[in-house]
Amino acid sequence: MKVWEVQDAWGIDNMRRVEREIPSALAPEEILIKLHAASVNYRDLVTIENKTPFGALPQIPLSDAAGEIVKIGARVDRFSLGDRVCPSFFPNWQAGPVRRADRSVSLGSATAPGVLQEYIVTRQDAASRFSDTLSYLEAATLPCAGLTAWRALVDEGNLQPDDWVLVQGTGGVSIFALLIGEMLGARIIVTSSSDEKLERARQLGADATINYSDTPDWGKAVLEITRGAGADIIVEVGGGGTINQSLTAAAVGARIVIIGVLGGRSQELLMPAIFGKNLHLKGISVGSRAQFEDMNAAISAHGLKPVIDKVFAFDDAPEAIRHLASGQHFGKIVIDFAK
Repeated sequence: MKVWEVQDAWGIDNMRRVEREIPSALAPEEILIKLHAASVNYRDLVTIENKTPFGALPQIPLSDAAGEIVKIGARVDRFSLGDRVCPSFFPNWQAGPVRRADRSVSLGSATAPGVLQEYIVTRQDAASRFSDTLSYLEAATLPCAGLTAWRALVDEGNLQPDDWVLVQGTGGVSIFALLIGEMLGARIIVTSSSDEKLERARQLGADATINYSDTPDWGKAVLEITRGAGADIIVEVGGGGTINQSLTAAAVGARIVIIGVLGGRSQELLMPAIFGKNLHLKGISVGSRAQFEDMNAAISAHGLKPVIDKVFAFDDAPEAIRHLASGQHFGKIVIDFAK
């Protein structure tokens, strides 16, 4: 089978396509998945460049994929041959509040091989069926970006119809937050430095947009849009570079869900805004298998379709990573294993 590895040194230029044997021996509760598509997240770029750092080489990157089950162990009872599934980002996190053990293993890191390979073995409790309304390419966008947005809005944000949701940027998680928020009846504000991307966001259902290059004090602009009320839920992806604008933009009692640090890792906070507005700040990373399955039930009920920016062939996987690094994408970048 074809596999991509980061080999002799970290970095996109050190990704190599190699051949490996298809796994043949399965433990009683394991399944073998033939992967058909994978998607790229900012976390994958960080991993490949070892910015965190993420461990030893060689390493198979990427965490998000979709495929079909082609072999099952003797005691597998959750699935049948041919079922369409996504492996779980956190294989050990089944349900409930996150614990240390739940986060101890994640795909595409030092703790577990990633999904940039044609076949992968996992336990039956570390995979989930995805909505019948989605293709493999669409489903491959769900395990990290889709689930993170779902948890941010639904499980942590307690989204209610007519809530104002502030979405920063037009990357994978942000566009999913726009789609999920619109699907569940929220009013959406999107920020970006690109007028073209903001127009596309409006076409997807955004109620208001702000170009943060033209309006650097965009927190006050959110207050103007909401007639002084502020945003009820803020999907915070910028970190140190944007958090104080988010505090300004927030409504009293707002939920600010912090999922990234694209704009910086540290910042002095406007403390009076936090306690004065009784704000809830919650950092999250992805979600549980149960949350993934709840999300797919909603996708089936509402017909949500992920936004795919560009599709690359398996042999062009390094170019998919470079495209993400360029910041030019709108929505998700996908790798089609059949191309």
